Amino acid sequence: MSSLKVDSVVTDSFGIEPALRDDTLSVKLTGTGDMAAAAPLGSYFKTLQAEVIRLSVSAVEFDVRALYFLNSSCLKAFISFICGLGSQGMKCKIQFLTDARLGWQRRSLTALERMSPELVSIADT
Repeated sequence: MSSLKVDSVVTDSFGIEPALRDDTLSVKLTGTGDMAAAAPLGSYFKTLQAEVIRLSVSAVEFDVRALYFLNSSCLKAFISFICGLGSQGMKCKIQFLTDARLGWQRRSLTALERMSPELVSIADT
């Protein structure tokens, strides 16, 4: 498998850190997914989508345990990412790792799971 061609993003209040392990692309999100993070996240997901297709990974894992807020614009970026993969015929699994102590994470991401239950899953840790 080729090496990952997408870099980390770090701002004052938000971070994205990708890693490739076997045929799984892991993406760790940290900080606050507010309006300042929405545009960088949307742009990043377009690049990430191209990487998922290029590498033909079987799974994308989003670790949101260190994410302390996620607004609707950032949630929409996840929806666009998932729908974009689907429109390209990609059937890779998408898993969200959440912090069970932060109940809002599961509540917010459940909409994504319901939107595409055959692809999206949520695991509380």
